[in-house]
Amino acid sequence: MNTQLELFCSRQGVLTPVGLLTPGCTLGGLEEKQQYLIRVNTPDARLFVDDAPVAMDAHRQYWCWSPGFYAGEVVVELELPDRHEPIRYRVDVAPSSSKSGRAQYVEYISQVAGYAPQLLMGREPARHALGGRSRLGLSHWIRYARLRCFIDAYLTALRAVCERPLVRNRYQREQLPVHLARRVDVNTVRRLEANPKLIAALAGQQSGRDDLNLGDNRLNVPFNEPTLDHPANRLLAQQLDAVLRLTTRLVAEFSRQGATNSETETDVQARMPRRIAYLNNIKKQLLKLSRLSPFNAISRVQPGVAGINAISGSPHYDRSYRLGMRLLREGVSGLADDEQHYLAPTWQVYEAWCFVSLARQLEQQLPEYHWELKTETQWADMILEGKHADSTIRLYTQLVCPALEQPNRYGYCSISRERRPDLVLEYADGEDTRFICLDSKYSASRSGILNAMASAHIYRDAIKHAETAPRYSLLLVPDSSAVSLLASDDYLKRHRVGCLPLVNDADAAQAIFRLLASLSFKFTG
Repeated sequence: MNTQLELFCSRQGVLTPVGLLTPGCTLGGLEEKQQYLIRVNTPDARLFVDDAPVAMDAHRQYWCWSPGFYAGEVVVELELPDRHEPIRYRVDVAPSSSKSGRAQYVEYISQVAGYAPQLLMGREPARHALGGRSRLGLSHWIRYARLRCFIDAYLTALRAVCERPLVRNRYQREQLPVHLARRVDVNTVRRLEANPKLIAALAGQQSGRDDLNLGDNRLNVPFNEPTLDHPANRLLAQQLDAVLRLTTRLVAEFSRQGATNSETETDVQARMPRRIAYLNNIKKQLLKLSRLSPFNAISRVQPGVAGINAISGSPHYDRSYRLGMRLLREGVSGLADDEQHYLAPTWQVYEAWCFVSLARQLEQQLPEYHWELKTETQWADMILEGKHADSTIRLYTQLVCPALEQPNRYGYCSISRERRPDLVLEYADGEDTRFICLDSKYSASRSGILNAMASAHIYRDAIKHAETAPRYSLLLVPDSSAVSLLASDDYLKRHRVGCLPLVNDADAAQAIFRLLASLSFKFTG
């Protein structure tokens, strides 16, 4: 049976071949916000993109799919009526070529992953190679992606443990008649000293006298009983129970998932029915395994070094334990080769990179400052703070400016409703504080930038710090050539609004210099 699917790009009614969806291969050449058609080979087949069903056209000749504002690797699955398992395909969706291009976008991900990977995490269908561990809290989307990545191998490893469980001898003692005793030890001899009649009787037997009355002729002897209730099996049973709890928790979280009412984010509710069904099936398999030997023979959970040492000598136990650890791992610390996690929308990734690129430039250009990245703050997602002598520089991301002139702990407020600029760069020298509002817009088109300028005007007029307005309110865009006037120094000085191009590290270095200079910062050296 031919399992390849033809994929076309549809522009103004013209179909252009993109390539063939092939199991086990990744098809590239796709872009966000484009319309794609996938030819239907089997009329009663069903197609899913990251668990969301894809609708057919009116003639039932093509599945119609359009990626939203996301870029990365996307899983496509085909369900056929005569197959138990779906056929899995992968497509690589790139950001719009009119923005930064795929290579630069991947560089954005790489830089953010190395500085603040939590800013990349999202729930769009696109995924990227991320992994590691950290002290960061995990969303249920990260936990689900991690479970989906390792669960098949973990279940296979558990089945191997059930087929070949480790059996250990449990040391015990019992009272046996002398004629049944086959093994004695030091404790047997010590306890025998308390029964002189039995010793005399045994001595009489050895001398050939069989007329002595033995009385209590039982000996306290050691014996070894084969058992499955030992540290290695206890450790794996404890881990299996933790994976079961994780699966149950994910089902509960996804069952509560509501609709996404956003024009720039993909609705998640359509993905939930199939995802919940998948998790329930995994839960069923885990429960079945938990009721098999050796896990059903565990009397208590006793984790510790003994269990880890016990499994280290058994390859199939060691593999099961390591896969379970990967499933339950906390946090994400950077790029990885063996995991993929859901990303935020492309515009949010660009926004995160703008913060990271400017933060890195501050640290590089001003090494005399003592820099600290604060990730657990009440009024902003993150704050990079640098101090030197009497001056302080702060770069905020998603700073909350409360409504109606009620300042936050940093002195910022809005004169109207609550506002949250993407970035705020602040320079405080003594008691004098100056700041600039920055709004990241992942767009390079003339109309897109001009429409986005509304936020720059709002932030210029609405946000205050101790009655002081921002020096400038600017857009950060990948390319400002379509609106070059907005990026000119003369325009910025006359209107205090405009835009700055920011697409790579060179732009970031120049932007930080211009921004600090506009805040009357005096560079040394």
